[in-house]
Amino acid sequence: MRITTKKILQKINCKNLSLYNGGGYFYFVYDNKKDISSYDTESVYCPRLNDMDFDLWVEIGKNFVKECEAL
Repeated sequence: MRITTKKILQKINCKNLSLYNGGGYFYFVYDNKKDISSYDTESVYCPRLNDMDFDLWVEIGKNFVKECEAL
């Protein structure tokens, strides 16, 4: 299976979450535009999406969302 940011984000299913390529690594961004203090990032030091298992991407993203929403 070809892993894409769209597939990862669809599986996580959080409207406040984005996933970007930072030039050699990826990072999740949690941005709840309703609450200005609710912005955070989580770096994933992996050069290509397919270098890591899809389920691990989803797990990292879901854990990050839980951390952000717990604050």
